[in-house]
Amino acid sequence: MKIKALFHGILADWVGLAEVEFILPPEATLSDLLFEIRKNYGSHMPPQLGRKNRSDFDQAFWAVRGTEPVKDSSEKLNNGEEIRFFLPLAGG
Repeated sequence: MKIKALFHGILADWVGLAEVEFILPPEATLSDLLFEIRKNYGSHMPPQLGRKNRSDFDQAFWAVRGTEPVKDSSEKLNNGEEIRFFLPLAGG
């Protein structure tokens, strides 16, 4: 299935693209998508975003499907879906 990942803010700068389409297995989850993002673009991102000894990312991203946040990385994705990624903002 095809899933489009849309990167906002500095994530787009790190990835080098605002959007990327991934081909994933039919029963893919958000975790599978995060794995592909890490595999293809993780070397361009700060190491703090990753989980130790894991190939996906920490809860550093906000993933949004339509207008709803995806709260569980085991949520199944749907063919043709767009998942938008944001970094939470921190003030100081």
